[in-house]
Amino acid sequence: MDRAILNKAAVIALLALIVLLGFYMRAVNNVPDKMLSYDPIFQYRFTKYFADFGELPLWDELSYYAGRAVSTSAPGLMFYLTALIYSFTKSLGWSLITTATFASAWYGALIAVPAFLLARELSNKWGGLFGAALTISAPQILVRTFGASYDTDQIAIFFILLTLWSGIHALKKKDVFSICLTSAFFIAFAAAWQMFWYTFFFLAAAVVIYSAVSFIPLYRHKAHDAIKTVLGDAKTLAAVVASIFFLVFVGTALIGMDPSTYFFAVIGFAQEAEKQIVNISIAELQLIDLANMSTWMMAVGRFLTGDAVIDNLFFITLVALMLYGLGHSYRSDKLTFSFLLTILLVSFYTITRGIRFTEFSSGLLLAMAAAGFGHLTIAVKGKDVFARTFTAGLGISMMAFALFMGLYVGQNLGPDTSQNWDDAWTYLRTQTPELSLVGTWWDPGHMITGQAERRVIADGAHCGYQCLYGINDRITNLGKIMATDDEETSIELIKKYRGSSPEVYWIASDDLISKYQWLQYFGLGCDSRTDSKCQLYSPIGLESYRYDQNGKPIVKIYGPIIVLDVGSTPVAIYVQGKNAALLEELLYYDGDSVKTVRISDVNKTALVQGLDSLVQQLGYRMSNQTVPITTWIAKDSRMIVVIPPNLRNTMFTRMFFLEGQGLEHFKQVFRNEQVKIYEVEF
Repeated sequence: MDRAILNKAAVIALLALIVLLGFYMRAVNNVPDKMLSYDPIFQYRFTKYFADFGELPLWDELSYYAGRAVSTSAPGLMFYLTALIYSFTKSLGWSLITTATFASAWYGALIAVPAFLLARELSNKWGGLFGAALTISAPQILVRTFGASYDTDQIAIFFILLTLWSGIHALKKKDVFSICLTSAFFIAFAAAWQMFWYTFFFLAAAVVIYSAVSFIPLYRHKAHDAIKTVLGDAKTLAAVVASIFFLVFVGTALIGMDPSTYFFAVIGFAQEAEKQIVNISIAELQLIDLANMSTWMMAVGRFLTGDAVIDNLFFITLVALMLYGLGHSYRSDKLTFSFLLTILLVSFYTITRGIRFTEFSSGLLLAMAAAGFGHLTIAVKGKDVFARTFTAGLGISMMAFALFMGLYVGQNLGPDTSQNWDDAWTYLRTQTPELSLVGTWWDPGHMITGQAERRVIADGAHCGYQCLYGINDRITNLGKIMATDDEETSIELIKKYRGSSPEVYWIASDDLISKYQWLQYFGLGCDSRTDSKCQLYSPIGLESYRYDQNGKPIVKIYGPIIVLDVGSTPVAIYVQGKNAALLEELLYYDGDSVKTVRISDVNKTALVQGLDSLVQQLGYRMSNQTVPITTWIAKDSRMIVVIPPNLRNTMFTRMFFLEGQGLEHFKQVFRNEQVKIYEVEF
């Protein structure tokens, strides 16, 4: 058999092995009928609608409900593909959720194919295999593209790499077929992700950079004939880019999308994503510290073992390969150099937009590193045995390291499970009227619509221009409903969104304790980051017990706060150095009821004297001072939450920590340790 055919077969076999390993590391922890919460539930809900009815809904009657239906803003390619796969798997007894999670693992694994094509286009087949192995295994990509995370990230990264490959291929070939192929990939990208124009800017920028790096040296030497050639080439490349733009613009319009809106949406998001305040509160959209080395390690895949020597060496090697690829391609192929430089510059800017986008930068920068490795293999070809052996060993060891790390990380990825939340969704789905409205902070909105199957005020960032009230208004109002201490204010705001819903329910959940900064900030304009009057809840876990002679836990230690249970009611003290002082108020459970102990309501002197002996045994001395804060102790004593004075009477405190005590318009109808549900009475 021809040696060239054998080489191609070997490369294809290795690429297929990488894809299979990528699938395994993404699917190993899949659980039947379970997937990750939040956005995957949104994607699943519309997939189910298409699988059931053969079309996407014209109106989303649950998300952002407020008397006006909202059209779905999600392109449907992933829904169509998954529903097609389900048409085969349902005969095997698979549910749609199970099908979606395994399909999602395949979508993620197939990222290896365009990663291979892109790195090969920028170097050679060895660079392609290197890029495929590292991209498919990079933890920063893997944690967003595993099976249970049924979201658009897999397809977005797939098409980012695919359109970049086909784009540079078209710029090199300059033929009709390559231009049409690239345009077709962009149109398919548009059917999968709204920000599909993102990679088009790479092509345009690469042409500009190529023209500059080719023209400037010639201009300095006044090489007029060569300048004419470069200008002619630049015009041809510009024509290729313009042709792709035109075909994509027309093609996306024909499939029912507004290409101009999405074109400017990319620019707008790149410049001012925070115009939608939902983006400010999303942890993964927070700005990153560019002066921190860990930021850059994250940006190139986050290959971290915990061993500083190994981690730094791997990172430095990747950076060295990127730089080598730039240097070698500058001498050998200016267009490849221009494309690599474009990837570097745009990736850097992408990183500055927030942590969330380091998964994109990882795919892009790893393509650069892979191209560098490919150029290294080109450079050592024909050199001495040591150089070739070292290069081969470097590539094999780095690929093996990446793949083993991916397999390890995959063992710890899977769907989130919470029986408490499952019980809450079941209650809402089965025990409330079908058209009920359910309110809370915006985070759980997708689960309310997808798992509880009820209307919701806000469910993330999918509120289009059809919304009766914009996303900023909704989030501000949701924050205020929780953060205000005026129940009537909350009721009036809820009425604003009730529409024709026969009943309204409200959720207060434990995850909002740590997210309360944003409820307070957007709802009241009170910024805990700069204003000392805007203190937040402080959860503290149980550290240890002390027992009496009968084995009863009479002392519970939570960092600087100690709960003493030696009388008819528990009390809490704050310790600092050797001194101990009583906390003003303790909220604790007596059975299913929350009880309150206020120091101002008891004989403080007698209480201090009664505690003095025990406190001395603990190594402290009691003072007559009182610390003016409230402490809530969980029913199972696993944690306490310190409630500062500014939050003592908020609606959230009264709903979650006080179980609705004193509220007139909120009747508790469901509760467990994590979730409290109230029926709103107008």
